[in-house]
Amino acid sequence: MVGVKLIVLYTLIAGVVSAVTAPIPGTSLLLTALEVYMIVHLAKVYDYKLGFKEIGYTAFAIWGLSTLLQDTALEILTFVPGFGWAAEVIVAVLFVFFLGNLANLYFKKKA
Repeated sequence: MVGVKLIVLYTLIAGVVSAVTAPIPGTSLLLTALEVYMIVHLAKVYDYKLGFKEIGYTAFAIWGLSTLLQDTALEILTFVPGFGWAAEVIVAVLFVFFLGNLANLYFKKKA
C-alpha cells in the first residue's frame, strides 16, 4: 500500500511540474529526474538494494524510453499553445503513473 501512495504522490508532483513548465521547451528532463528518484524511493520501500551501477542503468533506460515516448510527445505539444500545454500535463501524469506501477510490481515481486 505504501508503494501505491508513493506513486500517487510522484504522479501529483509530475502533474504540477508539467503544468508549471509546460510552455518551456526542454523542461521534460525534470520529469525524467523525478522518475528516477521515484524508482529509487520505491526500491528503498521494498528493501531492494540499488547500487550506483543499477541506478545509472535505470536512469539511462528511463531517459531513453522517456525520450522516445514522453519527451517527443511533450515537446511537440509545447508548440500548441493552450491545448498542447494541457495535454502535456496529461501525458506526463499518465507516464509517471504507469512507470511507477511497473516499478512497484517489479520491486514487490523481488521482496
